[in-house]
Amino acid sequence: MKDKEFFREVLETFENDDLKEFCNQCLDTIPQYFWTVPASSSKKYHGAAYVTEGGLARHTLALCRIMNHLFGIDCVKNQYTSRERDLLRIAGLMHDTRKSGSQEDYEKNKYTKFDHPLLASNEIARVWNNYSGKKMSIEEVKLIRNAIESHMGQFNIDKRHPDVVLPIPEDKYQIILHACDYLASRKDIEIIFDEYNKPDINTWIIPFGKHAGKTLIDVNNESPNYIEWAKENIYSEPMRSLLKEIN
Repeated sequence: MKDKEFFREVLETFENDDLKEFCNQCLDTIPQYFWTVPASSSKKYHGAAYVTEGGLARHTLALCRIMNHLFGIDCVKNQYTSRERDLLRIAGLMHDTRKSGSQEDYEKNKYTKFDHPLLASNEIARVWNNYSGKKMSIEEVKLIRNAIESHMGQFNIDKRHPDVVLPIPEDKYQIILHACDYLASRKDIEIIFDEYNKPDINTWIIPFGKHAGKTLIDVNNESPNYIEWAKENIYSEPMRSLLKEIN
């Protein structure tokens, strides 16, 4: 059964200690079902990695990986301050954490709640109100909540729930979260996960750099110094996960 350690690679990218601490407080509130259920209760949506056990957690990790890739592009990164990037990371990690409501709600009805963005947003407010550490400003909390509430984008109306109309993304914070969520659910975009579809370390071939075309094992035998460097500097998957297997 997974826990917030599953998101360690995302937490390691935080740039502000107080926001990382607040994020950890939020992650502690995630219902247990979140770690085991598929991303789509009907299994009509999302790719193969997301419609099996643990799919919702993998979808969330995929969203955050995509976001961090975008933040690696200067023309995107520079549109956001350091704190804004961390606030968006919190929104990404928490956006679907009430997909079926609370743990009690899930035990009564396992299907997706259409208003889950609002439920997740409310949980952010609850954690902030009870947070004992350094508090963020109300504006920062609103940024997280607004991004979460609008993460469904144009898919904000459901005929089965005519009384619920979700907000549509308007500002750059809401737009980037929705875009990352959308890309993380595409069936034709593959994300590698350690426990799901990680390739065989003995046959995987490095696709880039001076060792392109060689297997990771061969490079480890020929250039162990490169492997040590790669462990500290390469974050792309699946290489990052495979490097962890080399002692």
